Order: sequence, then structure tokens, then C-alpha cells
Amino acid sequence: MRRVGLSHLTAVSGANFALVASFLFWLLQFVVRNLKHRLQLVFLILLLFIFLVRPTPSVLRAAVMTAVVLLAKFFGNKSLGIPSLAAAITLLILLDPLQSIDPGFVLSVLATAGILLLSPVIEQKLARYVSTEWIAQGISIPVSATVFCLPIIVLLSGQLSLVTVPANILVAPVIAPITVLGFISAMFSPFSTAVAQLLFAIATPFASWIVFVSNLMADVPIISFNQSGVFLCLFLLALIAVIKRRPQITALILIIFIGQVIFSAQMWPGKGWQVVNCDVGQGDALVINLGSANAILVDVGPEPIKIDRCLRRLGIKSIPLLILTHFHADHVGGVSAVLKNRKVGQVWISNLSEPAGSYKSTMAQLTGLNVKVVNQGEEYLLPDFGAQIFVVWPASSLDAMPVLPGDGSAANNSSVSVIIKTNKFSLFAGGDIEPAAQEAITNSGYLKKVDYLKVSHHGSAYQYLPMLDQLMPKVAIISVGINNSYGHPSGQFIDQMQRRGIQVWRTDHSGGISLATPNKIRVTGKEWWQIRWG
Repeated sequence: MRRVGLSHLTAVSGANFALVASFLFWLLQFVVRNLKHRLQLVFLILLLFIFLVRPTPSVLRAAVMTAVVLLAKFFGNKSLGIPSLAAAITLLILLDPLQSIDPGFVLSVLATAGILLLSPVIEQKLARYVSTEWIAQGISIPVSATVFCLPIIVLLSGQLSLVTVPANILVAPVIAPITVLGFISAMFSPFSTAVAQLLFAIATPFASWIVFVSNLMADVPIISFNQSGVFLCLFLLALIAVIKRRPQITALILIIFIGQVIFSAQMWPGKGWQVVNCDVGQGDALVINLGSANAILVDVGPEPIKIDRCLRRLGIKSIPLLILTHFHADHVGGVSAVLKNRKVGQVWISNLSEPAGSYKSTMAQLTGLNVKVVNQGEEYLLPDFGAQIFVVWPASSLDAMPVLPGDGSAANNSSVSVIIKTNKFSLFAGGDIEPAAQEAITNSGYLKKVDYLKVSHHGSAYQYLPMLDQLMPKVAIISVGINNSYGHPSGQFIDQMQRRGIQVWRTDHSGGISLATPNKIRVTGKEWWQIRWG
């Protein structure tokens, strides 16, 4: 729902209040004939509705914005809408000045303004082609609210989904039944549980439609902006050009926009890529290309969306070997997306089932797959793909190791660490192993020289330099989130690698990193102008 632009439906909004109010007006007309009395009664019930859904700041804001729309609609004075909106903004900021810097407040104001200003225009245009009023409103309201909110949404999220407006139009018809049935069921629940459950049962198919639309449209690529402020400037410039009737400027902006999207899609990962470190933020996800849409995947990052986006862009449909180095969330959180619509062969896991919660949820998702606990000294072949995998850690029995500052040294030091060799390159990946485990690996006799190093523990300062000297990689990759709270990566360790002539690439600076021998490196880029499609 976040990816498609429907997550706003999970919060109590002005739309919910407006739907409840409209239902009450319709129902009360059979009992209360006087418009003013009916209006007063509706406001009283809406006041109680606030307490039903909890009087949080967002709910109070939604209630005030709804009052604005109701005043404009039911007093029959269209010019009253904007002054009422201005009064509501003033009132809310006087009551709580911090609302002025709340993104939710900005979006609520813009959505209300869109409904007041743009929705009637769209509805009037649609009236020429659509005779049914509720259909016209079902299109005009989400479109107008989305258009007004779009610049702020992109500014906050850094991405633009091209299906947000169509998705909101498709689900618009079911919002009213869900809201009204939910409201009535809440009224009945203290008196008759059976009636309340029946009403919920009736609402369930409508809710299922939202789930269906979300799942269907989540596969559509989105446009990502490294600096969403650039998009906002382009949007405002295009808007001014349209208002000033300067089609040349608008066309130039569109050409730049489309050209950049095509350019970024063609440039990365490049033909013949062998290893890709996906940009998954503060986490790990390493892809080893086996050809023909097959890959070995080492860890899956913290979020399903990011790893799914990366694998789709790489065209990976089959994963003969999935290695989950250990069970920290930044290494296993995205596993659900990896398993979706992809064939997974064997899954390797650590011999330490900690943290317990993450271990339990991950194993539940791996039910039915071939899961194997691997230990130091084991060697495996993927003959169909010309790949060898040497397990250099963990040992079958782990002795107590020093606990370093922070959480999870035990889990870190149980990380599955492997050397992967193909006929073109070799690579070491060690999860989050810390100096004690690194020293044990260095002294084990299993370590060999490699071409590529996936730096352990996001480039943490806790590294065992003799292991680096044994590996002697040409290129080191650090998978790390921008401005993370852990201080990763360590500048001192980066200096140590550079002194040894190792090229260092990091995802917080370069985005996704693609490697191909002998010395081809491509990145998705995090320059201010970069726009990505995927």
C-alpha cells in the first residue's frame, strides 16, 4: 500500500469523517427535517466519533478539515470553503504551533484545498462524458487531492509512483461502504455482537478489493529521486510554464525527465555484470550472477521493497542458493520479497538461532524450503553454474567470544562466511563477523586470496587487519546506510584498505554497486541529478 500510494487509507482522515457525515445527513433526513437542526446533530455525532477513533492530533485535524468541507457544502456557498480552510489552519496552529512543521498537517491542508478548488473543475469536465454523479466524484476527489499533495509526497518519500492516481480511483468506490459499515458495526457492537460481525463480514469483500489492487499495482516500477527537492523545483517550473502558456519550457522539462530515466535504466548494472551489492540502506544484500536469470544471494537487507526492486532490475528469477549469514533484521528482513515469484533452491543459515524473534519469523517464512545449517570446512559445488562455495565460518561449536559495544556480538560472530569462486572471479563475504571471529578464520587455514571483498559489519571499526592482508582483494564493497546512527563505516579502516591499494566502494555514496572483471565498476549513483526507474 505504501509503494502504490494507498497507505493513507489505514489512517482516520477527513474523507472518513465526510463519509460518516454524509451517511448521517442522509439517514437523519427521514427524522429531522430542519437543515440547521440536522447539521447540529451531525456535528454532535461527529464529536462522539472523534472519541471513538481516539482524539489524536491527526484525527482532530481531520475533523476540522471535514468541518470546512461540510460548511462549504451544506450552506451552499462555494466561496465559503477557502476562508473556512484558512480559519481552520489558523485555529489548529494557535492550538498547537508544532502542527506547522508536521508533514501530515501540510498534506491534510493540501488535500482539502485540492478537493475544494480542483475537484469541482474536474467534476464539471467529466459531466460531459459521465452522467452518474458519484462516478464523477469518485474520480475527481482522489485525483484533485493527489495532484495537490504530489510535490510534498515526493519531497518526503523521494519517489513517485505512476499508479497512485489510478489506484486511488479504483479503490474509491469501496471506501464509503467500508467506512459506513464499520461505523454502524461499532454502534451495534455494545448491544449485538452478531449484528456487528455480520456487518464486518459484508465489509470484508470491499476491503479485499483494496488488497487486490495493492498487490496488483505494487509490481509497477516507481521513479526514485536522490534529491527530491530537484523534482519539486522541476514541478513548480513546469506548473509556472503551463500557467504562463510556455509549452517549450514544459516540453524541455519532460525531455530532461524522460531522458534521465532512460539513461539510468540503461547504464546499470551493465552488460556482463558478475557481482552486485544492492542499495538496501543499513543492511546487506549481495547478488552473484550465475547467468540466465540465476544468482546466489547473500543476505536480503532490512526491507522487502528494496531487495525486490534490486532483484527485479537485475532480472533475477531463480536463486539456486540463498545464504542468510545470521538473523539480525538488517540481513533477513526482506526475505518475504525474495521468495515471492522466485524459485529458491537451498537456503543456508547460521548455527545460532538468535535473536529469537527474528529467527522464528524468518524460519516460518522458509517453511517448505530446503534449509541447511552449514559449518566451517564444508565445500559445495554448483556444477550447472560453474561455481564453488567454501564455508570458512562458523565453527561447528562456538566458544565464548568478546562482547563489543552495541548489541548482538554473539549473532554477529556466528555469521556464515564464505568464499565463492567462479571461472572469472573470487569473493569473500562474512556477514557481520567481528575481530574475534575474523582472527579465528585467519588462523584456520581456510582463507584464500580473493578478487572482491564484501566488507564485514558495514565497515565497522572492529576489524582484524591480518585477515585483510591474507585476502588481498582488489575491490572492497561496504554496504551501509546514509547517515546511519552506528557511525559506519570507519574512516580509519577505509584508510587502511586504501593504503593497501584496495578500491573502496560504499553504497551510501554510490548507491547500488555493479562489478565485472577485469575492472568494470558501475553504480546507480547518488548525485543530486540522478533519477532512477525501478
